[in-house]
Amino acid sequence: MKKELNHLLGCILLLLSIPAQAQKEKVVGFWAVENVKVGEENMTPVAKWFKINQDGTYQAGNGWLQNGEGHWDFDAKTNKYAAQDNLDVEDDFGDFDVSFTGEKMIFEREEEGMHVKVILVPTEKLPMSPTDYLEGIWDLVEITENEQSILNEFDGEGKHKLFIRWDRIYINFSPEGKRLSGYWHINGHRPEITLLPIKEIRALKAGKSKWMKRN
Repeated sequence: MKKELNHLLGCILLLLSIPAQAQKEKVVGFWAVENVKVGEENMTPVAKWFKINQDGTYQAGNGWLQNGEGHWDFDAKTNKYAAQDNLDVEDDFGDFDVSFTGEKMIFEREEEGMHVKVILVPTEKLPMSPTDYLEGIWDLVEITENEQSILNEFDGEGKHKLFIRWDRIYINFSPEGKRLSGYWHINGHRPEITLLPIKEIRALKAGKSKWMKRN
């Protein structure tokens, strides 16, 4: 009788654990961020993705660049998702509440008095960001001023070119044959590039600083 009772209790506990395990399984996968809303403002990052693995690890990035990894945990009783970056960067805002709508996964929490809502959708490949397709040589095909084309006056012979290099250096070939170089930067939330000419960047002339990269 006691043996049968223990077997029955074991079956009940197993049945109770199945929904919790199933909910945790739904978190695992390759996810692309579809939308991020902070308060009333859209703060969706460009081509953001997360790969949440069965073994409790995760990777994250933007486009073809991986820029984060660590460990995650999911509490099926409270439906809360917690992640810890391997760099031990403290997350002051706590865990995310997790819910599902169809195939979409939704993360929500409060940050500095504002409600944050992250919508993720399943994906099979890395999303492409502007950084991934910018590299290469670009020809100037149009330039306007006051909504009027000035291409013929600015570059009538089609000599103006822009070389975007993988190492964040750009070279601007002017119509006069000059080579102007600098650094390029992509906005993390908009498809917007900023070009910083080297001649306008002042070098640090005094003092030293020493840095060590975290493992």
